[in-house]
Amino acid sequence: MDCAQIPANFHCARCEEEDEPVRSGLCARCCLKDDLGDLIRDEHGGIAEHMLPLYQALTTQANARSARVWLITNKPAKELLRTLATDTASLTHETFTQHQTPGKVQHLRKLVMSLGMIEERNGRIERYETWLDQKLLKVPSPKHKRLIAQFARFVHLNRMRHLASQNSLKEGTLLSARQSTSTAIEFLGFLDGRGKGPGECTQQDINDWLAGGPTTRSLARTFARWAMGARHIPKLDFPYRVPKTLPRLSQDRRLELIHRALDDHKLDPGDRAACLLMLLFGQPLTRVAAMKTEQFLHSDDGGLQVVFGEDPIEVPAVFSPVFKDYLANRPNTNTASNPGSPWCFPGFSPGEHISANRLMTRLREVGIDLKGAKNATLQELVLLMPPAIAADALGYSYQVMDIHEQRAGGRWKAYPELVRSQSKD
Repeated sequence: MDCAQIPANFHCARCEEEDEPVRSGLCARCCLKDDLGDLIRDEHGGIAEHMLPLYQALTTQANARSARVWLITNKPAKELLRTLATDTASLTHETFTQHQTPGKVQHLRKLVMSLGMIEERNGRIERYETWLDQKLLKVPSPKHKRLIAQFARFVHLNRMRHLASQNSLKEGTLLSARQSTSTAIEFLGFLDGRGKGPGECTQQDINDWLAGGPTTRSLARTFARWAMGARHIPKLDFPYRVPKTLPRLSQDRRLELIHRALDDHKLDPGDRAACLLMLLFGQPLTRVAAMKTEQFLHSDDGGLQVVFGEDPIEVPAVFSPVFKDYLANRPNTNTASNPGSPWCFPGFSPGEHISANRLMTRLREVGIDLKGAKNATLQELVLLMPPAIAADALGYSYQVMDIHEQRAGGRWKAYPELVRSQSKD
């Protein structure tokens, strides 16, 4: 029966699977097979052999209706599929990057990459290269343009390629590279405004640059240090910016947020899990976004452990259901984009996890001061265990945890006991 309690037959006229019919008594999957098949047929009337992996992935995904909607609504991708099937367009990265609307076919490109139909290429590196080309067009001085291009190639692109080879290139690295490059261009423009080239830069110029603008000007240090090493700028001092304050939530506010993540079922399950990973274990969202399901260990007695560093950490029993329920029902895993995804927080793009920026935006909308929450958690944890043990368990360096212990007053907390023990001697 349908929702109006009127007797109806919801079995597909072809495959006999029960599903709401889309057209002519056919289910969404059978319609998808027909529509996609018509698009990617070769000159002999069969599915083009080189397009078979895509056909099989899309027509066998759990949510066939989603793939069909994408096929109908994305006209550029639909047209490109036809030209790829008939060899009018070659199945290469250039076909996608040189497309008149590359953004519209980006999902298709990532999908064929994930299926091994074209070689893997890191999208973040490509995005930086494209951004850099556009940025350099606006640099008026040819000398500055060449210098920035060298800096970007030798510093940022080399580092990004190294991280990509280790599968460790994050969205934050791309954003940092952009900001560093932009600030370098602004620094050269500042010198140019004083009638100076890089080789004529003085210590006073650097001091005036740092003092005369926002704190983000200190990001030009990476460029300046590289330029000094390459003898484009004289050997001068370009100091780090040292933050004067460290944001931190009160313990009461932290506990309030923990209770909300635990009990508020109106929140998105993924947001609840991400909140607890930060508020219980002090994990930065860049690391949370890239967590894999294998980091959660299920024991035979129903317990749950999570791994951040060298040793697993027991998840308190009261919080286990939040993680277990979320992991059992992760989003974005019923399409051809992420079948069997290893990520705790799968993204919409094929084979990728959610971006840290997207996760940050969602949690800020919930009302969380991200830096304050992480710092409050770490400072609470170093009062409960030695900083070295906390560092090993949580995946931080000893230096970082030592700083949090100092800021938490951990050493002063132990001072009265030390005095008492010495007085007894």
